[in-house]
Amino acid sequence: MAKILLVEDELLIGWDIKDTLEEAGHEVDGPYATVAEALERVERALPEIGFLDVRLADGEVDPLADRLQAQDVRLVFHSGHIRALDHGRRYPGCTVCAKPSTPDELVEAVAQQVARRKGGGLAAE
Repeated sequence: MAKILLVEDELLIGWDIKDTLEEAGHEVDGPYATVAEALERVERALPEIGFLDVRLADGEVDPLADRLQAQDVRLVFHSGHIRALDHGRRYPGCTVCAKPSTPDELVEAVAQQVARRKGGGLAAE
């Protein structure tokens, strides 16, 4: 289905998300716990979708999200912080998924981005 970069600093949550998305047929790289680790990873391989926690151990995810968006990578923000709502405005076409979320909500958030990616990238919004 989709190649997903998973960035989540709460590792138990990250592994649960990874398992859920892999069971839905996606290829998941991660979880990565810091912006620095994830940026290093995208230097080597670009995902189709970034599944990103907003607040990480080394700061906000914005530098990574900016990098991914510039490469036309679809974005899902997953956060328990109200700040995540700002990302819905800053990154047009992204999906914001609030923590806590069910496995079905996680799969649906990714499915939305898969559909948008197939529809022609950001210009299809």
